Amino acid sequence: MVNIKKRLLFLLPAIALIALAGCSKPECRTSADCGQKACFLSKCQDKKCAYELQRNCCGNRINDSIENGRPGNQCTCPTDYGKCEGKGKIKIGSRTEDAVFVHYFCSVDSQCILGADRKDASSQNFLDPISAGFFKASSVARYSKPFDVARDSFEFKVSLDDMSKELVLPVMLTKVKLLYSSEFSRAELLIAEKELNGVLNGVGDEVSISLPLTLSYRPQELEEQGSIRYSIDYSYMKQVLSGKTANGTSIYANETARATFTAPVKPVFFVRSG
Repeated sequence: MVNIKKRLLFLLPAIALIALAGCSKPECRTSADCGQKACFLSKCQDKKCAYELQRNCCGNRINDSIENGRPGNQCTCPTDYGKCEGKGKIKIGSRTEDAVFVHYFCSVDSQCILGADRKDASSQNFLDPISAGFFKASSVARYSKPFDVARDSFEFKVSLDDMSKELVLPVMLTKVKLLYSSEFSRAELLIAEKELNGVLNGVGDEVSISLPLTLSYRPQELEEQGSIRYSIDYSYMKQVLSGKTANGTSIYANETARATFTAPVKPVFFVRSG
């Protein structure tokens, strides 16, 4: 009898544990009962939630070639690839310093590029008077600071402000050139030129000129400061006294004149992308 009691005392706790296990609440009945985790597929297996890691998913801590349907990189999935950020580096003598404008940023096509963002640029405007003797004109030069040598252009607007009675219209603008000097160049460099067919037919007329760096100048560093001078070639007709008639009336002839206007030196801040 004693042995039976001992056996019962041993079996009762085991029976109770089995009963409790059978009565415990299942973790899930369907996959919908399982909580969602980023980049994991949840399933209910044997009343327990199981999670399977998904590839090509932004947030799985894996550098997949495709992230959520797009090519994987720092712009499409910074969670996995890291953020597209940081300053460019430039050398100043023996020192290496952070660039002022050049940094890593995401382009419109979601590529992490090194360059100057357009939203960081400001417009510089310079007014240059042109006095040619027979007429007066003005030129407004406009360009960005910083100026990206790969994508930006110098913009000029030349207008005829006044003219003498000896001027025979039109005034023709025939060529524009751009010269550049910096601490890296011993002499001025011709970095852009363009043939023009600009016509000023009267006071108030304007000619707009867009001039990219046509001669493919590339700064030695990511950022480079220097100075520019631009020149504009022009031609016009003027009336000159060629003689007098028998009764003393003056006789005039048209004579072609050609000249070049060279603007004062201006500062420029070049940057290059890539």
